[in-house]
Amino acid sequence: MDQLNEKLTNISKEEEKNLDRKVVDILLSLGISPNLQGYTFLKESIKLAIYNPSYIGAITKIMYPTIAIKFKTTACRVERSIRHALEVSYMKGKIYNINEIFGLKILEENEKPTNSEFVALIADRLALELNY
Repeated sequence: MDQLNEKLTNISKEEEKNLDRKVVDILLSLGISPNLQGYTFLKESIKLAIYNPSYIGAITKIMYPTIAIKFKTTACRVERSIRHALEVSYMKGKIYNINEIFGLKILEENEKPTNSEFVALIADRLALELNY
């Protein structure tokens, strides 16, 4: 946790705003609207995964509890809200825009990404794009 806090303090406000803007653009293009609680949790989880990629391997043990503490909820609610937001995107048919974002066929017609797959895909893409 200390490493993460140290990394976060080294990021300028402008870099953080730029990252927020990019994450928001992606989430909105995938049909995940800000009125969903999972939207906020996804935004936070993507940023955490960018700042500390090891969180992806410990999504249920570290990432969800970290987000839950920040938003004064439970890890179970964080996981469920994220899953619901991805389900809404899937039901709208927007999750396939991820193929356009990557320029590759990442998801097939009937394929839904798991929470950790989704967070890892977006975080990796943005980390490469923004040189984190």
